Amino acid sequence: MWVKTHQPCPCGISSDSYSIDANGWGKCFTCYKNFKDKESELEEEKLKPVEDKVPVVYPKAFREIGERGLSKETCEKYGIGSHNGTHLYPYFDVTRKVHVANKFRSVEAKGFAWKGSKDPCALFGAQSFEPGQAKSITVTEGELDAAAVFEMNGGFPSVSVRSASQALTDCKNNYEYLNSFPEIVVAFDNDKPRIGPDGKVVNPGQDAAIACANLFPIGKVRILALKEGKDPCDYSSNGKTKEFRKEWWAAPRYTPAGLRLGKDMKEEVFNREQAFTVPYPFEGLQAMTYGMRLSEAVLLLADTGVGKTSVFKEIEYSLLTNKELIEKNMGVGFLHLEETNADTILGLVSIHDNKPYHLPDTERDLEQMYKSFDDLIDNDRVVVWDHFGANSVEEVLNKIRHMVAMGCKYIFIDHLSIIVSDQSGDERKQLDEISTKLKTLTMELDIAIMAVIHTNRQGEVRGSAGPEQLANIMVRLERDKKDIDPWRRNVTKVTIEKNRFCGRTGPCCWLYYDSNTGRLVELEPDEIKAFEEGGTLNEQINNWVE
Repeated sequence: MWVKTHQPCPCGISSDSYSIDANGWGKCFTCYKNFKDKESELEEEKLKPVEDKVPVVYPKAFREIGERGLSKETCEKYGIGSHNGTHLYPYFDVTRKVHVANKFRSVEAKGFAWKGSKDPCALFGAQSFEPGQAKSITVTEGELDAAAVFEMNGGFPSVSVRSASQALTDCKNNYEYLNSFPEIVVAFDNDKPRIGPDGKVVNPGQDAAIACANLFPIGKVRILALKEGKDPCDYSSNGKTKEFRKEWWAAPRYTPAGLRLGKDMKEEVFNREQAFTVPYPFEGLQAMTYGMRLSEAVLLLADTGVGKTSVFKEIEYSLLTNKELIEKNMGVGFLHLEETNADTILGLVSIHDNKPYHLPDTERDLEQMYKSFDDLIDNDRVVVWDHFGANSVEEVLNKIRHMVAMGCKYIFIDHLSIIVSDQSGDERKQLDEISTKLKTLTMELDIAIMAVIHTNRQGEVRGSAGPEQLANIMVRLERDKKDIDPWRRNVTKVTIEKNRFCGRTGPCCWLYYDSNTGRLVELEPDEIKAFEEGGTLNEQINNWVE
């Protein structure tokens, strides 16, 4: 007869699971230990270990867990004990024969505690299923989830890892056991994606599922990404057994990234969606490249002072005024590191008005300038980086991610060389690092990045071939800044040196900088011929007059 009930347990796990009988003996119905109440001091009874190795107690009584849709028989199958809002989950060693630890879970407080030696251990529930005893085994992320899958799937083997963070370790420790089954179904939690410490999107459950699947032979694992619930218990507790079974049978077979069966790709090949493309503002560049595509990186090679900023701004302006991009609200991110943000915006307004407002002798109509600003800049599509301060590689990458989050699909960096020059260490390695990470961002975020990188006197990228190798398209800008003839001195020759999309390379256009308007004008075929044959400004004037 219990004379005192709902007392705090001496083991410290529960606050109300301990009862004391008339003889002074007490029992905790959470950890299932017995105690002796003697002169107000509780002495723990010496437990009889299993094979003299286990300082933990296996539950002796079981009950259903109705709120989770688990029957008494299922709880007994897994050894799940429950009392007053606390669950007990027994764990065995990797042989699945020796009971080595208990995991306690407070349902209300959502807390966990362990008793015994839990590392390494068998997968939870593995003691109940012999190796290879069925066609498939399901691996879940939680103990109750394993029991729920067992109940909903009509008794097929189902086990659990200790947690998503320990899933890979647990599967490695139990590789031979899992691999003994012809098929493994991984049914981890369908967590809500979030931003990790490194700024990348993470989904702990599904990320862990992929990591575990990669341990096993190709084609052996199916990954169940739950659609109607966060975990299997969501289905069992809400009476959605039919829905769970349907999703379980439909779970696709996992293959590592980059490995596909050709026979499965017919629709993807012939009915694929074309990459979103916008035209370049220069006909020659457009004809050679078919436009600017998302998920691509374009690199402009240029010596200092050849007009790369003017080329940049003409392309940026064309994107800001593109009707389709305006309708889709696709923004443009500006990282012009050699000029102030005010100069960047003023340059775009200058192009809009065909007036070089940066020159002090250019007449300014403030009313017109304000109107042009409102038409071109006063929207959410223009995002500039207030870059004065930290220019570290990680800072640049973080800012690009932030720009993309704000709606930018086109990112312009002028220029990479200034970023790596601000760093300590090997400039070559820094260029390789930022080039690799930028290219990865284009694919991960489905954006287009155009960046300038300066060349040395020999026209080569300073110290590294990495940026050139990673770019989808590489464009070289050349201008003879010392030519005595003013017309020739203001013509920039544009040459495509790499074109991964269609392979077309060579000179594509010649751009003349008109100092009266501050605009770049593409030369006509006869002007190009004259330029290449050594023509001068006077000859051009005569041709224009004629």
